[in-house]
Amino acid sequence: MSRFRFLACCTLAFFLELYSGALSAQKILNLDEAAYGESYYSTGYYYLPDSTKKSGLIKYTFRVPGSFRFKDSLSARAITVNAADCIGFHEDGDKADFHTLSNVTLSAGLVPLKMSKCFAELRISGDLCLYLVYFEKNGPNVGGMGPQRVPTSRYVLKKKHSDAVQEVPKKAKHFKKELSDFLSDKPKIVEFINSHDYTEDEIEMVVQAYNRSK
Repeated sequence: MSRFRFLACCTLAFFLELYSGALSAQKILNLDEAAYGESYYSTGYYYLPDSTKKSGLIKYTFRVPGSFRFKDSLSARAITVNAADCIGFHEDGDKADFHTLSNVTLSAGLVPLKMSKCFAELRISGDLCLYLVYFEKNGPNVGGMGPQRVPTSRYVLKKKHSDAVQEVPKKAKHFKKELSDFLSDKPKIVEFINSHDYTEDEIEMVVQAYNRSK
């Protein structure tokens, strides 16, 4: 059944029950979830740009970097919260903290993915913060239907008192060059990076070394 026909059937059922006076708040919630595919929510909260805290229920798919769904309560209608509308959020289900980053560019195939605002999961906090950005990219061509969208993620770095964001390169050659430039304020860390063919797999060690260094 197509999405259009499914929504039409849901709408018809809604009005039939509404007319009969038999529609409960829980059924309204179920209809909304069926139409929007929103069966999983976790308790959590997010912060508005003025740092006001909004608590409720959050659904983050780990596929869309720029938005999440939010409800004040189980019976409330969901809204979409964009990265431009808040400075971060916390989701209890995955015990994850996300911050809003600006001007992020990621390797995503032939064409880089450029985002003016996006959410990124905080993995290491300190003078140098390590984040993980979740998004989708084109996957293999399956059955002649064209490239399929597949979930992926990329590490990025941001210094505590700076808005600049640096993607963590996967290959050793680019890892050395780009991170040596980004972390040039600590020559010992640059020397450490260039002492071995480190790659993205060692980024947590590099971040921890930076945060421990004087």
